[in-house]
Amino acid sequence: DDKVLRPLVEYLAQQPDETIFSFDQTMAELLFELDTKKNFRKARRYYPHSDDTFLYSRCCALINGEKYYEKAKSGEISDLWQMEFEAILSVPMCAWGKKHEEDSGNYPYLTTKSYETGSNVDEW
Repeated sequence: DDKVLRPLVEYLAQQPDETIFSFDQTMAELLFELDTKKNFRKARRYYPHSDDTFLYSRCCALINGEKYYEKAKSGEISDLWQMEFEAILSVPMCAWGKKHEEDSGNYPYLTTKSYETGSNVDEW
């Protein structure tokens, strides 16, 4: 995972903080949109998802591009629920930490949307 994400982390680390924060915000919004009871039920058909594994599967929709994401959002993709890519969640923190030569745990930004499972209460 780190090898795949390294170029993205390197790129973001060279950008202004606002770009890193914007990436984080966009990622959170996209994951939030996939956080639905309907998707959770569909995911559980493939294996017994927990809240965490459902989030990690939703992450796969992000790394497979816009068309894949839109198909996942409309319910046309089922292989999504059999994969996980948790590592993308740490990209903004790692990029910021690298840029500022600080521990990524000191990352100062909080998104306005939560991507945690069940956060999209209107869809649950």
